[in-house]
Amino acid sequence: MRCYFHLVNGRERLTDPHGIKVTNLAMAHAEALRASEELREGTFELDVIGWSLVVADGAGRSLFEISLDGSADQAFPVCLLA
Repeated sequence: MRCYFHLVNGRERLTDPHGIKVTNLAMAHAEALRASEELREGTFELDVIGWSLVVADGAGRSLFEISLDGSADQAFPVCLLA
């Protein structure tokens, strides 16, 4: 499956036009956590306050979201365990 990692903050949406191929949602979640850590560390020089990384499938449906400013729990979403 292909997942897309969009950056959103309520006013802006920076879309990922390419996405990455993952074997399952657990892999997508691990990649999202890695990317969110890079963003928080300033690798891309982005002020992360108020921003989230939204992971979507090929149809554009949001699978899960990770807050970049640490305001939300970063644990694996329970809905993905079923």
